[in-house]
Amino acid sequence: MIKTVALAGAAVGLATLGVLASAGSASAAEPTGVITHPTTSYSSPSNQTAPVRSLAQGTPVEVACFTEGQTLNDNHYWFRLTGDSGSGYVHRSAISVAPDVTHC
Repeated sequence: MIKTVALAGAAVGLATLGVLASAGSASAAEPTGVITHPTTSYSSPSNQTAPVRSLAQGTPVEVACFTEGQTLNDNHYWFRLTGDSGSGYVHRSAISVAPDVTHC
């Protein structure tokens, strides 16, 4: 009986750890930005560099950080996106981001 209780307790403990681990990894991949109008991400913070991918309005994206780059529309801020499609930069005029995004 004691062995059964001990094994059941260990199984519950392992299941709890699994749930906590998956919750932690899920929150790391949550979108931190949304594309506000159709745009393209680029390999560096300039639209004169290689395009990475096209992004439709409303696309949720993972924003790693912001940096300075080419000035467009009187603004020189660009946001670095990360995710399954690789890394790329989107100009500030095309994205809405979480307020806690930090400088690269």
